[in-house]
Amino acid sequence: MQQIAKQIAENATFQAFINCYIREVRSGHWVKKEEWIKEQRLSALITEAHILELELPKQNIRFAFGVEYKSLVGRQVIGTPWKYCTKQKQWLVEDKLSILITLIQELHLMAKRDSSLNLSSHFDELILRIIESYQTMANYIENSLEGDKQPGASGTFIEAEQSLLLGHWLHPTPKSRQGMADWQQTSFAPELQGSFQLHYFRVDRKMVQESSVLEKSASDHIVQSLITSQPNFVTSVKDCFIPVHPLQAQWLLQQQYVKKAIAEGFIKYEGALGAFYTATSSIRTVYNSQEEMMYKFSIPVKITNSLRVNRTHELKAGIAMARLMNKIDFLQNHPTFQMIHDPAYMTVEFPNQTESGFEVIFRSNVFPKGQDEGICMIATLVQEPLLEEKSKLCQLIMKIAQSELRSLESVSLDWFKVYWTCAIEPLLKLYDEHGIALEAHQQNSLLNISSGYPTTYYYRDNQGYYLSKAYKDVLLAIEPSLHETEELFYEDALIQDRFTYYLFMNQLFPVISRFGADQLINENVLLKWSIEQLHLLENELTGFGKAFVRNILNQEELAFKANLLTRFHDVDELEAELEQAVYTKIPNPFVRQYEEADYAAATAFSF
Repeated sequence: MQQIAKQIAENATFQAFINCYIREVRSGHWVKKEEWIKEQRLSALITEAHILELELPKQNIRFAFGVEYKSLVGRQVIGTPWKYCTKQKQWLVEDKLSILITLIQELHLMAKRDSSLNLSSHFDELILRIIESYQTMANYIENSLEGDKQPGASGTFIEAEQSLLLGHWLHPTPKSRQGMADWQQTSFAPELQGSFQLHYFRVDRKMVQESSVLEKSASDHIVQSLITSQPNFVTSVKDCFIPVHPLQAQWLLQQQYVKKAIAEGFIKYEGALGAFYTATSSIRTVYNSQEEMMYKFSIPVKITNSLRVNRTHELKAGIAMARLMNKIDFLQNHPTFQMIHDPAYMTVEFPNQTESGFEVIFRSNVFPKGQDEGICMIATLVQEPLLEEKSKLCQLIMKIAQSELRSLESVSLDWFKVYWTCAIEPLLKLYDEHGIALEAHQQNSLLNISSGYPTTYYYRDNQGYYLSKAYKDVLLAIEPSLHETEELFYEDALIQDRFTYYLFMNQLFPVISRFGADQLINENVLLKWSIEQLHLLENELTGFGKAFVRNILNQEELAFKANLLTRFHDVDELEAELEQAVYTKIPNPFVRQYEEADYAAATAFSF
């Protein structure tokens, strides 16, 4: 079982990395299989439908990949990898991890020789994280295979959150968890379904900063939660109780300013208390089906690109945005579109420190027990299945088709239309009407699919609000507390780049690609329908959304977040100016012209 898990993890790592590389660095050269076999005089049987050649000029190396599925908009499914042996003058099958190391070396040589490059090479860090991500993924997969815990077509919110075994296919190190030891994974990794108590600090109320838009204060909510789980719990008028993640508790206890406060009697470490929680897909947001709130913590762990910490402006952003969305009528006018608010926070203030590490964000638990069935984030829906399984989306469509006695294609198109109506269209209208763009990527986007078809879309994450400076005066007039969150306002050029990536590249296109890869419906059918809807929206919209949609339809290239280059240059988005990762441009699938033969090959199925 361990060897099978390693093979799956190696392939998933390889698929993610190659897809990143051909988007961000060098797209390669597509060759018709028959012509390639004839030109290379190969006698080996090639089962893949397409061939992609990739040259590495800095090392004078050539790779070729059989491509099992060629997507118009999303993930290419890479099959057999070959390396050209100059000495033997023939193509030889190459080890996948060896190819990744070679590609990283090419990036390193490019960075060294490009004096105009502002960002430096961190190839050693990238190699470290790739290996760590691969090994971590293999551990999760082995656990899943042994326990038969692969998700079915239905399930609960937390089951979907904890079943993202392969991670983000647009990231080269999707399961990188630097700072979390192997023995800690059992409790704190969502993929292993562990549960744990939160750790609490008793803190002098004078040192506590808190805010809430709820009927109860944040500190009162904590006390009520502790009393419910521990009836003999003793409260304190003088002190507040602040929950922290167990990983963060150990980090805090090592900080000199915390040690000093403990020694002076302002803080007391109470240890593990209260109810048991389990990690959601982000690791640092925790959930208990019986509790009113989820909690989002800072943790001393680097996940994908960043050390995951709550910033002061994010605490205030959750409050301000909850107030703003309650004052405008957008959610009432679009009942199938909802936002999961972060309506309270607590932290401990220390002199000369912006953040102390105690920052905790309260997130509304809109999925308590009894209301958590069929809630699934899009990342889980479109995840590549293990072994001979079907993807969660494919299972769902097949189940609907069987119950309705209809074709997979007709059900797929109807499902996609409903999904568009409750997810994509409202996000565009929110930006158009109010200048609010959301970082609506596939992990921040959840659907209620309890009835099969999507009925409600939910957005989460207070790190993903982008407010247009052009709408600033209007928004400030509606909600004056936005004056405290100036960081939320951006120029529209930057907003539109990010919105393009998160909404289209990271959410819509993976859904379209999943439908195609699972042979449910041709990608071009969904792509053409999407283009028609965008044209209708362009005519309907009247604000900045109108120009945004027009650009999406007409620009030759679209903005793309380069996760591989961000990782290669070791850019921490949360520390960078404007929290900006490395961005690049890729051909726009909405306007790109395909040669007729390539287009037919890309959309044809082999049953």
